[in-house]
Formats: sequence, C-alpha cells, structure tokens
Amino acid sequence: MGNICRSPLAAVAAGQAFQEAGLVPRIAIDSAGTLDDHAGRPADARSIALAAEFGLDLGGHRARPVRADDFHEAEIIVAMDRRNIADLRRVAPAPAWGRIRLLMSFAGQTQGEVPDPYYGGRAEFEHSFALIREGVAGLTKHLVHLHNPGSKSPE
Repeated sequence: MGNICRSPLAAVAAGQAFQEAGLVPRIAIDSAGTLDDHAGRPADARSIALAAEFGLDLGGHRARPVRADDFHEAEIIVAMDRRNIADLRRVAPAPAWGRIRLLMSFAGQTQGEVPDPYYGGRAEFEHSFALIREGVAGLTKHLVHLHNPGSKSPE
C-alpha cells in the first residue's frame, strides 16, 4: 500500500531470483504503492534489516505511488493482497486489469495474500517475507517459461 514494507522486499527478492534465472536485464522490476502516504521515504527499517539478513540491499529504495504509465509499461503488475488488487483496478485502464495479479497466485495459491506486517513485529515481517519468497519463486518460473520457451524452469 505505502510501498515501504512488502513491495520493496518483493522487488529485491525478485531482483535476486531473476538475476539467478538469467532474466536480467530483459526484465526490469519496479516497486510502487497504491497510497502516496510514504512517497519519497526509504523502506521501513524492519524491511531493510530483514532484507540485509538475506544479502539484499534496500538502501536505495524510495517509496512512490503507482503512476498511470505503470499500467502501460508493465507486463505484469503484482499485488500483495486483494485490497491492493481492487485499488489498482480502480485506477487502471480496463485493458490492464488482466495483468494485475496476486503474488501468491504464482505459488499456486489463487486467493492467497501476503499480509501487511506494518503494524506487527519481527514475526509478522518474517512471515510476510517467507510468503514473498515463495511467490517470487513461482513468478520467476512463470517468467522463465514465458521468455525462454522450452527451457527448464529453475527449481
């Protein structure tokens, strides 16, 4: 929502996974929120610390709201929960609606959500990040299949 907790974690996790799968530089990753409450601010300190434990750097992240251009430029727009799906579809042009997907749908959980850990503690951030990594693994397999037909997806 505010682009300081889940989506920055997902962006750096995806960056690492896409790099390992050979999808970079063909696929670019960006992170945006559905609210502009935190625009220009760095990622939440708890997200930064958790990412660092996995060798991921959120130091350069600055929150931003989704822009109209995002719906035209993005192949897939990934949301963490159904509230964000609804918020995105409210501002997206109708042709983009089919490209707005829940992250956990790529992990075989069509209705699964990544809970917002913002009001929680360490355990909530760890739980959300575990789900994010699971969703990113599925998203990576999906993109490898789309962009490298016939190649073996990463396990």
